Amino acid sequence: MISKYKVLALVFLPAAGVLVFALALLQQENLELGAAQAEKMMKSQWLLVSLLLGDGAGDNDFQRLSEKIGFRVTLVDREGRILFDSDVPGITESHKDREEIRSAFLGVPALARRDSRTTRTETIYYAEALPDGRVLRVAYPAGPYEDQGRALLGHTWLGLLLLAAAAAVFAGLVSRRQGRVLEELAQAVGAARGGGVDLPSFNNEVLDSALYALSAAARDLKEAGLNNAELGARLEFVLSNISEGIILFEDDLIVYHNQRAEEILHYKIPSAASRADRPEMINVFEALAAGRDPELRLNGRVIAVARAVSGRNRLAIMRDISDREKYFGYKSELVGNISHELKTPLSLIMAAAEVIAQDQDVPRPILSKFLGAIHQNAKRLNALLEDLIFLHKLESRVVAEAPSTDLAEILSEVKDLIDPQGKEVLYDFDRGRAGFHGAHLTSLLTNLITNAVKYSAGATVRVEVRKKENTLTIEVADEGPPIPVGERDRIFERFYSLSESRNRALSGSGLGLAIVKHITRQYHGRVGVADNEYSGNTFSVVLVEK
Repeated sequence: MISKYKVLALVFLPAAGVLVFALALLQQENLELGAAQAEKMMKSQWLLVSLLLGDGAGDNDFQRLSEKIGFRVTLVDREGRILFDSDVPGITESHKDREEIRSAFLGVPALARRDSRTTRTETIYYAEALPDGRVLRVAYPAGPYEDQGRALLGHTWLGLLLLAAAAAVFAGLVSRRQGRVLEELAQAVGAARGGGVDLPSFNNEVLDSALYALSAAARDLKEAGLNNAELGARLEFVLSNISEGIILFEDDLIVYHNQRAEEILHYKIPSAASRADRPEMINVFEALAAGRDPELRLNGRVIAVARAVSGRNRLAIMRDISDREKYFGYKSELVGNISHELKTPLSLIMAAAEVIAQDQDVPRPILSKFLGAIHQNAKRLNALLEDLIFLHKLESRVVAEAPSTDLAEILSEVKDLIDPQGKEVLYDFDRGRAGFHGAHLTSLLTNLITNAVKYSAGATVRVEVRKKENTLTIEVADEGPPIPVGERDRIFERFYSLSESRNRALSGSGLGLAIVKHITRQYHGRVGVADNEYSGNTFSVVLVEK
């Protein structure tokens, strides 16, 4: 039989030593993690203040931001004078001798902890120099961290004392239970250190209390870490769902970027600007890191870049403005085309009228010729204005519901309006009714057919209209010449001047295919053009009933 003294020597003393060592490690980890969290929090708040306020921020901006984040904010000039303090306005005492201020002036960010001479409370400070030489400092009372440290220390010491008492109790147990009890105790301590709440009971109030005290301390520490992780996850959610791309540089290193940045650059962002593996991307990252250009041009796209700088950190905010640049180009081209379309008939009308006005004795045949030119070009101007007005109505109004229209009546009306100009137009129409405005169908068909008749080099134009359930499919095929693939999207723009294969000398408003496109949009359809078996083009339109 092992005596109680031997049990005390063999069981209690080693167990107590292990517990003391384990609890000391846990306390050290608690203190180190708390200090690291405090330093990270102070640096994060400083960076947030420096990025959001900028050089032109005023006292009201600093005050609002300080109240919002709960931190004291101080701005110090190069001579150590206080420019702004959110908690104690009107400070005149120089802060040049403060530890963190002195270090920041030397270019080294500093974290300090001491009793504040101004607020008379123990305070944690973090200071770093701004690009213009001033020093921005954020401060937070050390009391909450002291309370947290004392609470963790109290839990640790309580756990130590109670576990020591438990070990002494176990030392008095009979030797045959020592191994089993110690093993169960070790498992319980491990579960408590992990913050578990479903701990085994040893039917001993002191031991159970010690285990639960240790578990509470572990849970407090884990909760603090989870809170920081949650804040980080929220920030990541915001940055991942904005439309701008963001890249944060620290010198050459890329310390953060969101997914949108890779989408804008069409490139997998490396860990450092110098690690880009393509020459054009090396130039892009160097420009972003150095903050040289307000705009980047990459593979035909235009990317606007805004920047914010704080110490060694450079934030690049990117926005793809390629569509805007294209819009301005198209707008300029449209104005030029409209001017051309209006100027040509007006010039002819003015020239003919000037001849008639200057010579009252113009022979009758010549007079008739000039009057015919005036009339013809006036009709051309009128047609252009009517198409512009019709197109404006299409763009400014949305069709909420369309009446039922007889396709046979549409076919008859189209045949009356089309001038085949000596070519054969073959019609293949389904019969029945369709839920579209008759004026829209008539305009769409006459513009497509007129375009095919006017520009086709062949003798035949084929028109096919098919009705299936709630959709209407229209195809108009000519016999060439084919429209170049690169110009097929743009032919539906107003007044777009196509290549030589389409003769611009032929009369017309230049708005027919633009009208077709906008009618198609009114019915949530689609329009396109492709090669066909007749060595020409087939224009296809699909409309959906409303």
